[in-house]
Amino acid sequence: MTNSIRWAGLLALGGWGAAAASGAEPPFRFSDAGAAMGLSAWVEGIQGHGAAWGDADGDGRLDLYIGTFHSEGSPNMLLRNAGETFALVEQPALRISARTTGVVFADLDNDGDLDLYVASMPADADSGLSRRTGRTFAGCTLFRNEDKGRFTDISDGNAACPDAFGGRSAAVLDYDGDGLLDLLVGEDPLPGYNGSPTKSSRLFRNAGDLQFEDVSREAGLPEGVPGLGVAAADVNNDGWPDFFLAAHGGGNRLFLNDGRGTFRESPGSRETFAWPTAGGDNMVCGVAFGDVNRDGRLDVVLGQHYKRPWAEPVANRLYLNRGQDDGVPTFEDVTEQVGLIPLPMKAPHVEIQDFDNDGWPDVSTSIVKFADGRPHPIIFRHLGLQDGLPRFRADALGVNDFPTAEDQAVKRSGDLFEKILRERRIIYTAPGPTADYDGDGRLDMFLPNWFPSSPSMLLHNETEGGHWLDVRVEGEGNVNRQGIGSRVNVYSAGRLGDHAALLGSREIAVGYGYASGQPAVAHFGLGEIDRVDVEVVLPHGRGALNRTDAPADQAIVLKRGQ
Repeated sequence: MTNSIRWAGLLALGGWGAAAASGAEPPFRFSDAGAAMGLSAWVEGIQGHGAAWGDADGDGRLDLYIGTFHSEGSPNMLLRNAGETFALVEQPALRISARTTGVVFADLDNDGDLDLYVASMPADADSGLSRRTGRTFAGCTLFRNEDKGRFTDISDGNAACPDAFGGRSAAVLDYDGDGLLDLLVGEDPLPGYNGSPTKSSRLFRNAGDLQFEDVSREAGLPEGVPGLGVAAADVNNDGWPDFFLAAHGGGNRLFLNDGRGTFRESPGSRETFAWPTAGGDNMVCGVAFGDVNRDGRLDVVLGQHYKRPWAEPVANRLYLNRGQDDGVPTFEDVTEQVGLIPLPMKAPHVEIQDFDNDGWPDVSTSIVKFADGRPHPIIFRHLGLQDGLPRFRADALGVNDFPTAEDQAVKRSGDLFEKILRERRIIYTAPGPTADYDGDGRLDMFLPNWFPSSPSMLLHNETEGGHWLDVRVEGEGNVNRQGIGSRVNVYSAGRLGDHAALLGSREIAVGYGYASGQPAVAHFGLGEIDRVDVEVVLPHGRGALNRTDAPADQAIVLKRGQ
């Protein structure tokens, strides 16, 4: 069966074609707040390829670092969230020329403020790219936060910033349980193009005082495993972070932590997560973890960046965590069964988040369609469980007729994207990190555009929804300051620890999807529930923190030792 025939069959069974025919109003409502928030002027004309949210200056508002491919347009930039507007932070050190492909804010020295790591593919003065553009391109760069968002570049001589390393996405984890946050950075699968002779993702151990050492091989990460997308999370509930490297050409592999800071490839993971059609310009890019069926186990979603999805649509894939078999976590590909239909556009960034606060996590992509002057991000809405499986639907795919037969007939990608930019019916971006930048309890998105002629978007979530709760964790001693790696479980009030009353389970994580960084917050939609019990299981078996009968519609912090 060809992809085209299979795709047509799926649409006939209730895909986006049915949504278009019925005129169904998409359940999610967003507006582009970029101009109103003063952001659009700063990002006009960029080639955006990385972005991260984080409170850089400690004022309680989320700021935004944007990474670009500086072959044209503007270099990287930090925009400060002043409440009513975003303003450029005038620090020359931050405005590096790079081929940015990953950004994370994290408290790497446990001093209470967020440092900044930027992953990039370098190009020196002798490279063809530098000769064409007239500038060199920085590789991976580490910035120390001196105080209140004043940053210093400390990359020179730092092992987390090798001279020849084609860094892609980055994730933060404490892989060895010493209370210091380490860095997992994927490497692009194409040596040479990536500014490196290798395609080997790296694990950088935090040695203290913001110095790192490359422990990739001794920690069990083999050579030759690329990573366009990376994510770290505890998939077998043993308290230790595992990780996933998403890529074609040797990636799409899950690595398990043995509880002593050494990893081994999960048996069978290559077969389970194989994409036989991936290769060349057909890429697997994004990866994110989340519990989509309230069983307390973290599932996996992968995002595609295929060459011609408008002609041969490709689904982002969802794998349910089915528990352990002889100590090894098993995953099942349930993509088709749960309604993640093939997509007519590249969709590299993915997240599992609750965008309507109904209590069920949705699956987002970095595709946006346009209709009646409004943006409609393509989000697969969680419809609840049926026969033990989650069910999803993306009504926004039906707001316009892309792709038409004329679109599908276009052979060259360049010609198709000229048409897309001219007609403005659909667009995609590489990153798409979510965060509640205005504190209203709804998750927003930033989508930096790759195409200089197309605007980047700050999508403000205006969806009518239910109650919500945001949970942060503050560690001390041998638990990192941000509580990254903590599992947050939310239960019906009065039923703390009762698995039958579990309303949601999330891990505090920074760096997942594709080229994106998120704040260290676990966001829960609660629907009609207005009080809950909260359990935080600290990483590495370091105990638990509880809060009972917590009112909804607030952000709370659980602190170790309090």
